[in-house]
Amino acid sequence: MKAARHLIHFEGKDYIWTETDWFEATTHLTPPASLIRALDIEIALALRQQDNAITDVPQLVSTASAARGAGQYVRAEFLIRRALAKEPDNLAARVVLSATLRARGYPEQALAETNAFSGANHSALHTTRAAALCDLGRWEEAKREIGRALAISSDEESFNVVHRIKAAAPELYW
Repeated sequence: MKAARHLIHFEGKDYIWTETDWFEATTHLTPPASLIRALDIEIALALRQQDNAITDVPQLVSTASAARGAGQYVRAEFLIRRALAKEPDNLAARVVLSATLRARGYPEQALAETNAFSGANHSALHTTRAAALCDLGRWEEAKREIGRALAISSDEESFNVVHRIKAAAPELYW
């Protein structure tokens, strides 16, 4: 997925934000750190206005997922909680919320947000739950949970969790 590009006009110059880096629009040079801090504030305000205008749940989930992928965890959580306020049983949104909470260092909260849906037939949900259990060092539970995910379908993320479990607790696979 190609990163979105945002143009911000600040103090008489145009700057491009790629969701990971800032560049001055005409020279394509990276601005100094002091200017980047000011640009980060400007883009946060612009994004908040843009995010507040989103009302469609799939778009909220998609935008939150992209924000999480770009390391914008607070923004991702803000968007995904808005989606869940409209559709509390949306499993795709629960997966994004869980992954965001894990990235922010809250694996217990990530599990808590998905506990009510642990019986769902949704591979990505079981995978994110297994990853949170790995974060907590609960290897046997993680193995059971990733087994549920793999019984439904498999993808790269689920195999990454399996490898993580095997590396930390190889005795579980003998």
